[in-house]
Amino acid sequence: MSDCLIDRFVEKVNTGYREPIILDIDDTPPSVLVGEPDESGCIDWMIKPYTNVDWIEPLEEKLGHKLPIAYRSLLTRYIFPAFEFSDLWFFANTPEGTDYYELRDRIFCDEALFKSLWPAGFIQFANPAGGNYDPVCFDLNHGSKNDCPIVQIDHEGILCYDTIKIVKQIARSFRDFLESAIAADLS
Repeated sequence: MSDCLIDRFVEKVNTGYREPIILDIDDTPPSVLVGEPDESGCIDWMIKPYTNVDWIEPLEEKLGHKLPIAYRSLLTRYIFPAFEFSDLWFFANTPEGTDYYELRDRIFCDEALFKSLWPAGFIQFANPAGGNYDPVCFDLNHGSKNDCPIVQIDHEGILCYDTIKIVKQIARSFRDFLESAIAADLS
């Protein structure tokens, strides 16, 4: 069931508007690019099927927790650049890796955030769309072992006051987020 939901989400993203990649300033690897750059150096991208994702299990071992089933389905069956969809900026999942927004690195790159979030039961997988630095996380403290709420956490609370403050619950679960995103008219 999760695979079918993810396939529908991927179709929604791939058939909707996708902000082009600017080759001169973006380090997006070629595996997710589509076509040729235009005269401005912009190129299209897609979420693409991929069967050789080999870093999920080591990541889960390092985290000591499995990722939500539907999210894991997305990561193990597809590759994609960092992208904005709905109100989220999803971190990338590419075979080559990126310098800044690659999920497997991004979770750990801000040491202060990671050292506060992870022990408290939060795993970051995105940021809010539009450039906000607040981590968007799976809240492992609630929900089930298969799915959990998505929350936005105040980054300044962590970095300035060493406190975790949930700014808002984005969705009751990743599954709910996907269903709402698929049903929404984002044109």
